[in-house]
Amino acid sequence: MNQKTIKNEICFEGLGVHFGIKSKVILKPSSQDTGIVFVNPKFPLNKIELGKIIPEVAMHASVIKHENLMISTVEHLMAAISSFGIDNLVIEVHGLEIPILDGSAAPFVYEIEKAGVLEQSINKTFLTPKEKISFEDKEGRSIEVLSAAFSDTSNSYDTNLYFEYFADFQHPLVGKDSLAGVLDSEYFSCQIAAARTFGFLEQLPFLRRHGLAKGTTLGNTVVIGEEEFINDKRFENEFVRHKLLDLFGDLALLGKNLAGSIKAKKTGHSFNRLIVQHFVEHPEKWTLI
Repeated sequence: MNQKTIKNEICFEGLGVHFGIKSKVILKPSSQDTGIVFVNPKFPLNKIELGKIIPEVAMHASVIKHENLMISTVEHLMAAISSFGIDNLVIEVHGLEIPILDGSAAPFVYEIEKAGVLEQSINKTFLTPKEKISFEDKEGRSIEVLSAAFSDTSNSYDTNLYFEYFADFQHPLVGKDSLAGVLDSEYFSCQIAAARTFGFLEQLPFLRRHGLAKGTTLGNTVVIGEEEFINDKRFENEFVRHKLLDLFGDLALLGKNLAGSIKAKKTGHSFNRLIVQHFVEHPEKWTLI
């Protein structure tokens, strides 16, 4: 299997869900072995190279920062990019935030499919931990990553990513649910990409007082009231699907596709980032396969 980039440039424009400010993103093909890099023309001397930075601590979005350059809400875009196995890409962001579009990863998947994925000439490598990595807290959140399995018969590693995700919400309209399977582009595109971000109506005033959710609309967010949904869902279990989407997007900040198996429970961006932090701070405990 070889490295991949995109065949043609892709442009997205729209409002950011948190700052409510219009932004534009251009995805550009990149040479092999260059990785995934975020840039902003306003800060030409700065760039964010995935796999070298630890995401910021943030509750409601994945935020990446290096020196003067900060970009928020990268998770949906990165989940889509990762699902195609894209290794090399320049992501040019004009603004502070990735556009929310319809609140899911589906628009990104659609445009990447339309632009086409280009296979390059150098072998692709996957990232896997040498031993189990796990984190848990008193709130019942947990995440663990197991190494990719090695087959003596084929003398090779299994480069798939196996997952289990458990969601557990106190709200009676959401409740508990789980998903398990193997991540590939078809599964992501058909089962995960269209799941939208969601929020509880009672939390909206608090978020807006803190300068967040300014771009939230019924067109990009599933809104949950005390006794009913304010708008329609796309899936019966859209919430656990979107939590899984966020997890895939957060893991994509490793800079390479993850191989092995991951089990997560009740996690959000601030917890998922611990895996990326572990890799950046302890690269000797990880290996490329």
